[in-house]
Amino acid sequence: MGSGAKHRLVFVDRLLATLVHLRHQGTHDVLACWFGVNRSTITRAVGEVRPLLAERGCTVTTGVPSPATSVAAST
Repeated sequence: MGSGAKHRLVFVDRLLATLVHLRHQGTHDVLACWFGVNRSTITRAVGEVRPLLAERGCTVTTGVPSPATSVAAST
C-alpha cells in the first residue's frame, strides 16, 4: 500500500472542481460544499490538477461570457 492521503474525489471530480474554480472563480468553500468534502480536499485537488493542465498547454479564461449570455445581451 502507498503512503499519503487518500483522495476523497475521483480524478474526474478533481478536474471538474479545478475547472469550475479557474473558469468561474468558485471559492474552495463553495466547491467543497458542492462536492461534499472538506475545503482542504478542494485546495489539494486544485493544486494537483492545475499543473497537469499547464503541462499540457491547457488554459482557462475567466470572465468570457457563454454563448447563451452573449445572445441574451444582444437582444
